[in-house]
Amino acid sequence: MINHKPNELAPKLWVEFTVFMSAYYPLFLILFIRDISSEDIGIPFGDLSWNLYVSSWALFYIFSSSLAVIVVGPLMRNLLTAQEGGTAVTIIKADLIRGDMLNYTLPFLIGLFAFDYDSWQSIISLVVFLCFMFSFIHKEQISLLNPMFLLMGIRLYKVSYKEVGRDVENEKTALCLGEVLPSNEYVEIKETAGVHFLFPKISIAEKKINYGKYKG
Repeated sequence: MINHKPNELAPKLWVEFTVFMSAYYPLFLILFIRDISSEDIGIPFGDLSWNLYVSSWALFYIFSSSLAVIVVGPLMRNLLTAQEGGTAVTIIKADLIRGDMLNYTLPFLIGLFAFDYDSWQSIISLVVFLCFMFSFIHKEQISLLNPMFLLMGIRLYKVSYKEVGRDVENEKTALCLGEVLPSNEYVEIKETAGVHFLFPKISIAEKKINYGKYKG
């Protein structure tokens, strides 16, 4: 049997795009820094006495990616702390899914050495590049192998588990804050916006207390 539309790991498109933009924050930060100049072109940057300018495209991309990081980071941390309506399970097997960081670091090197916002050809080339990269990542279903997640301690696992009270073994790909180890201890799993999350089995009241400590 050949399945032409696999959906084992199929986040909602808006989730994939937001995660994708957050993954390329380092690239847009590099391009933003490279775009700052003393030429009187673009928008003034910093104090007027600095006589520095930056293009609107550089501001647009760094703002978009920064916003994605600001949205994705706390949201993921919150979802991986605890959610309502999770299913209690025991983990039988957990395999860490490792991504190829070369796929992400190469665009950063390109941005460091060979790109600027000086011409419309460069800007269109960047848009085309991002469209193709997003299409590749979407088709390969690897959007959750996000290097920014690693900085937040979030990892992607393929887990085999049994629901409490049932003897049927299931297998899913899920995000987890920290390390997943097989044990008889109950944890919870839940699908939200097309993404599976593993988190400790604690009450919502405890979750609010813990999240308040994290925010503080």
